Order: sequence, then C-alpha cells, then structure tokens
Amino acid sequence: MIASIFWYLIPVWILLFLVVLLGIFAILSRIRGGRYIRPIVAWLMKVPLLGRRLKRISESAMERSNPLLASAIKKLERAGAMRDPQRMQKALSMLSSGERRAWMEAADQQQQNAGSDVSNRQIRRQLERQGLQQKSAKDKTKDKRKAKKKKKGEKEEERRNPHARKHGKSNRRRGR
Repeated sequence: MIASIFWYLIPVWILLFLVVLLGIFAILSRIRGGRYIRPIVAWLMKVPLLGRRLKRISESAMERSNPLLASAIKKLERAGAMRDPQRMQKALSMLSSGERRAWMEAADQQQQNAGSDVSNRQIRRQLERQGLQQKSAKDKTKDKRKAKKKKKGEKEEERRNPHARKHGKSNRRRGR
C-alpha cells in the first residue's frame, strides 16, 4: 500500500526538487549582485542545449532593456572581436555612435564591478589613494573614527594650552 503511494508521489517530489532548486538560484542571484551564481551559469553555458537556450534568453532580455548594446554585441561577435584586440578596435570603429556609447558604458560598468572585488588590502588601499576605487563601508567607518579621535585630541590639546597656535606651529618666538 505505502509503496504504491510512493510511486504516485514521484511527480510531486520532482516538482518539489525543482522549486527548491529555483529558490536556491533566486537567493544566489540576489546575494552580492549575483556573484555566487555567475560561476554556476558559466558552467551551465558549457552544456550544449542549455548553453544555447541561456544565450538566446540573455540576448532577448538585453534587446528589451538596451537595444543599442544588444546590437553592438551582435556586431562585435560577428566580427570575432571578442578574442582579438585588433579586431575589437576595427569592429568598434564600425559601430554607430549610440552603439559605441552603449558598449563603452557597459565596459566601464563591468570594469568597475570587477575592480570592486579586489581582495588584497594593500592593492585596495592603493587604488583608493589614486581615487580609482570607492572606499568600502568598513574603511569609511574606520576613517570616521580616526577623524573623531584626531578632533578629540585637538580639542584636548587646546583645552590644556589655550594660547598655542593651531596648524602645528610652536608658540616660541624665533630668534633674529
């Protein structure tokens, strides 16, 4: 009796599995802008049937959201520019101004996204000093604390010695 019910519930178990899988994909795509789903999708793109479908879905979504960028990408792929920098320069010169602008904006955005994931603290600080990367929230709070401490120290120093000059100059007269 129980065994026969199990066989009837197989479609329910399959649907339940697919719903859980969809939920996992939804959660992974929301975390850090899809950072954890990208490798999974890249792997799925290698599967022949799935890869073609995913590529077609991606292209149609891009055509709806940014048609200039979609046409630019199609032209660049046709020219084989994705593999060769010289072909890329030649293909970029063949694009219309709107397509070129859309391509450059997308490339800048992708570069900014890639640059924000710098894991080495020394490189990240170097980029911050050069103004190429925005500070993380953790670094911003650290800077605020340092500024508060500095301000508190200046107030304490001023309270101790009210006649001292600010800007680090001493109060002594210079000999002539």
